[in-house]
Formats: sequence, structure tokens, C-alpha cells
Amino acid sequence: MTDYLEEQQNELEALQSIYPEEFQEIGDKEFQIAIFPDDQDEETPCALSLRVKYTPTYPDELPEYSVDVTDGKLTNSQLERILAAIKTGAEESLGMVMIFTMASLAKEELNQILEDTQRSREEADIERIRKEEEIENARFRGTKLTWERFQEWKAKFEKELADHESEEKKARAKELKNKLTAQRILTHVTKRFLQGRQLFEQDRTLALSDSKYMDEGDVSVDASQYEKEERSQQDDKEDDENAVWRQFGNDD
Repeated sequence: MTDYLEEQQNELEALQSIYPEEFQEIGDKEFQIAIFPDDQDEETPCALSLRVKYTPTYPDELPEYSVDVTDGKLTNSQLERILAAIKTGAEESLGMVMIFTMASLAKEELNQILEDTQRSREEADIERIRKEEEIENARFRGTKLTWERFQEWKAKFEKELADHESEEKKARAKELKNKLTAQRILTHVTKRFLQGRQLFEQDRTLALSDSKYMDEGDVSVDASQYEKEERSQQDDKEDDENAVWRQFGNDD
């Protein structure tokens, strides 16, 4: 008959020897073992705690156990991965003490998870750098020309050119319209002026055509008589001045 208490006691003594700093007794037949990865990252540390409680017929049956994350962060899927590895190893060890195996499997899975995480982080950094370099190189390399891109550019260019020509045509049409309008006005004014001058030269009586509108008693002014009178006054003034100079000459 198996002495379960003796086997459990012997295992506890062995575990305390193997894990002098990591082993911690919690209560009767209950304890926990701290688990750390082989390569601890100081920036993102991680640690686990395997908590175990012996069942009455252990090791012929599995103990009660749980895994807690005591430092750092693990996703639910990563924690389930560790628990699954522990369960598989424990079931394969039924009938033998198994806590050391369970703790070793937990540490092994933790190491692998951290390695995978680090590798994924490095791959992500490499991919990020590659994309940045690709974008930087594209600035100097330019966009690869394809037939579709050329057709797209051609259609856009022709539309812009047509819009530009349309605006120019509108501007020229407006400018021409303004010039034609000014030309018509000038032609009309000139034509009216020439017509008036022609009529005046053909019929001198038009100069006196306003006399019909004079009221009774109004005096018509003859400009020629005014000019004769003005010349006569000027001649008289010159004669007077000459007479004065002649007097000065007689005194000499």
C-alpha cells in the first residue's frame, strides 16, 4: 500500500532543496514556487507563481494547482498555453511525484513565449525600418509608370488644358466684345459729327437758322461789324501813340 503522506513529505524536502529562494510554504500540504525566465528582460520583466495543494492520493492523482502572473503581462492565450503544457506533463507523470516536472514545464513555456515575443518585436522593428526605407527610396525613385497611370494622367492633363483654353477664350471674347463696342460708339459719334459738318458746309444759312426762334425786339448781332469796329479802335490807339512820340521828337 502506497504511503502518500511519506511521498508528499519527501517531495517537499526535495523541492525546498531545489528551490531554496523560490519555494514558499503557504499552509498544510499547500505551497507555491516562483518561476523566472532564463533571460530576464530588465525593461519588461516577467515572473510566474505555480501554486500547488496536495490531494489525498497524490501522486496517483493530480494535485490542485494554478498559475499566476506575478510580474509583467501575459495574454490569456499565453497563460492557457502554459497551463496546457503543465497539465500534459502532469498527466504523463501520474503515479510519480510531479511538481518539479510541472515547474520545469512552466518555466520552459515561459522562456519560449518570451523568445517568441522578442522575435516578433524584432521582426516588427525590421519590417517598420524596411517600410520607412522603402518610402524614403520611393521619394527619389518616383512612381512606377504603367499604361493605366499614363492614361489617367493624360485624361487629367487634357481636362486641365481644355479648362484653361476655355477660360482664355472667354477672356478674349470679352475683350473683343469691349473693343467692338467702343469701336461702334466711336464710329457712330464720328459719323454724326461728319454729317453735321457736311450739312453746315453745304448750307451756310444754317448759321442763321436760329433766327426763327428769336422773339420780337431781340437784336441780331453781326459778328463782322463787331470785328470792323474793334480794328478801327485799335488803329486810333496806334495813331495817338505815334503822335506822342512825334512831340518828343520836336522838342529835340
